[in-house]
Amino acid sequence: METNLGVLTRPEAHSLLEAARRGDGDAFARLVDPALAPALAVATVVTGSKADGADAVQEALVGAWRGLSNLRDADAFSAWFRTLAVRAAIKVASRQKRHRLAEIGLDRVGEGVNASDSGSIDRALRLRTLDRAFDRLDPKDRSILALRHVGGFSTSEIARALTIPEGTVKSRVHASMQRLRAAYDAEERR
Repeated sequence: METNLGVLTRPEAHSLLEAARRGDGDAFARLVDPALAPALAVATVVTGSKADGADAVQEALVGAWRGLSNLRDADAFSAWFRTLAVRAAIKVASRQKRHRLAEIGLDRVGEGVNASDSGSIDRALRLRTLDRAFDRLDPKDRSILALRHVGGFSTSEIARALTIPEGTVKSRVHASMQRLRAAYDAEERR
């Protein structure tokens, strides 16, 4: 079983989960802390903005607090929270309809571009095209690509996070990449 409890030991995590279930907010904060940064990174990519990613993580935090009684094992907390964050990010992205990669820091690839550096200009143009192509994708496509390529999660971790079979993860990643390539090609022709 995957344990991604950060600096927490198993006994600490179990103790914190029990305390959080009894309403201890500090225990909940310590339990969720190691899972926040990865959840925010993925939620930001799925939603396309830092603010919307933070909103999604906030929704996941509320859902986690309310759903603590449903969690059977503290060792599964990180995966469970990641699932809540991804689902919340998909909802937020579906509501917002705006998805900008440049806003989340990927635009730094083009920093320092000057007219004499055609390689940097080409790279900045490719990034802008990728931004527009990514914007065309459905939130579910963005989420699976974000989990795989931004979050660096394995197929089995994504399967657990989205509660789908591993084979489905592989086919969705493949199909999402094909749609991203098609969108990229369409943007290049614009």
